[in-house]
Amino acid sequence: MKRLYSSVSFEGKRIVWDYRLRSDAPFQGYYHWHPCFELLFVHEGEGTVIVNQIAYEIKRGMLFVFQPFHLHKVYPRPSPEQPYIRSKLHFVPEEMADGMKDFPRRFNLLQRLWEGQDTLCAWDLLEHAEYLEQLLRRYDRQGAAKGHASEEDDVLFLLQLLGVMQEAEGSFGHDAAAGIVRRPLRYSEKIMRWIEGHFAEEIGLERIADELHLSKSYVSRVFRTETGASLTDYLTARRIKHACRLLQTTTLPVERIGAEVGLPDASYFVQLFKKVIGTTPLKYRNRA
Repeated sequence: MKRLYSSVSFEGKRIVWDYRLRSDAPFQGYYHWHPCFELLFVHEGEGTVIVNQIAYEIKRGMLFVFQPFHLHKVYPRPSPEQPYIRSKLHFVPEEMADGMKDFPRRFNLLQRLWEGQDTLCAWDLLEHAEYLEQLLRRYDRQGAAKGHASEEDDVLFLLQLLGVMQEAEGSFGHDAAAGIVRRPLRYSEKIMRWIEGHFAEEIGLERIADELHLSKSYVSRVFRTETGASLTDYLTARRIKHACRLLQTTTLPVERIGAEVGLPDASYFVQLFKKVIGTTPLKYRNRA
């Protein structure tokens, strides 16, 4: 399993910008989170984005929103004939706030996206795709990737992007899941939602299969098929993410935190934490 916590190096930039990244060969992706805000726009491609126990379709015009510390996974299925092309930006909203407060409606949308409990994670903006691509191209030409865009350029870019989202939200209706057509839950989503309520308990494949009235082999197979990762990887990601939160926000001893997230063997918890975060729980707490 790759490390879950993916830091972003700003190196003095207000926005870390990647324009039209292209992948032609399949890759699995991995569950992870960032300490900052991320927006991901899809120019081309197909696959799945998993966030908040929901799987969304990767397709042209999709804009995905990942709050700070949002556990998510991008699972594209690119090929030479159908590449996966995306642009993404990372930023810390507090650092952009001063330049945006004179635009209260758009700043309010940013705050909801940034701090809201029920934030819309996926926006189908196909109707606005051509305009968005012009907007992204112009911003890239201003030298955004090298940090050469001015503060005014950065703020204007975000305001224009939020303006498109605001317009789309108005046409979709506030509860219309950003234009995403609702569908029955996939088995993987049912499994992730069940794990959300039980990850602190002792969980085995047999128990999950019994809860969902499926065979163990089918549960394992369908989860990997739909998400591109094993059930164990997801359960580990969810447990370690909660452990990080407890390390940052409480003074509970490490052994107690391991037990709180379903890993009562303290030595195994420390070993697993170091494997996926890259440091021990105590060092992580001291750094945080």
